[in-house]
Amino acid sequence: MIGQKTYGTGLNKVLVMHDWFCDSTSYDALIPFLDTTLFTYVFMDLRGYGKSKSIQGECSVEEAAGDAIALVNHLKWDQFHVVGHSMSGMIAQRIALEAEDRVKSVIAITPVPACGSPVPEEVLAFLKDAAVSNDQSAGQIIGFMTSGKLPMRFVDYKVKEWRTTSLPEARAAYLHMFSETNFADQVKGLKTPFLVIAGGNDAEGYSESVMKETFLKWYPNAELAMIANSGHYPMQETPLYLLNLIEGFLGRHMEK
Repeated sequence: MIGQKTYGTGLNKVLVMHDWFCDSTSYDALIPFLDTTLFTYVFMDLRGYGKSKSIQGECSVEEAAGDAIALVNHLKWDQFHVVGHSMSGMIAQRIALEAEDRVKSVIAITPVPACGSPVPEEVLAFLKDAAVSNDQSAGQIIGFMTSGKLPMRFVDYKVKEWRTTSLPEARAAYLHMFSETNFADQVKGLKTPFLVIAGGNDAEGYSESVMKETFLKWYPNAELAMIANSGHYPMQETPLYLLNLIEGFLGRHMEK
């Protein structure tokens, strides 16, 4: 079974997934402030990360969505909400597509759209080098994704966490997933409620304009929230503000 951690006993079930640069511990700053009476949160570790570090796989969007659905089936959740961050924002869309009648809402934090984030070959090579072993390149990515507005200590911390919480093979495989996968034509018109959260200091590929041209055009029940003083990692840059957005949205789509 895929690795996970559970917080809360609430009637409303929430599956939370992490990004490329860390396992589910990236959300640790939120944990003390979760509403565990209204919600049951399950933080899932993707294959090759965290508590699923020993689980091998192809690390495709279909496999990750299948793991997530298998997990909620194991938990005996009939209906549930999904939170995805960056590359798992893409996975969240796949889950909503494959389990449309069960997913009550999706919160996509600085997400990769269903069309993926394609890059030129030389950029892909740079990203793969960073994913496998190049700490300097990894730090440059973190700086780029936060507009260089955070202390170098945070950059160093993120790189160290990336190395310790995941396997290089998984990091490289997920890179191909989010840079080469495209299922946008399948999700257009999906009526699931979406909250898309973007950071004002994020890279151009995750900007407000990109979110409007993808999520807000594809999903008729999507809305966009901006965190002006955050980059790509609001769960670490502005955790309480992010949590307020998450639980405010969930509150509008939960069991009464």
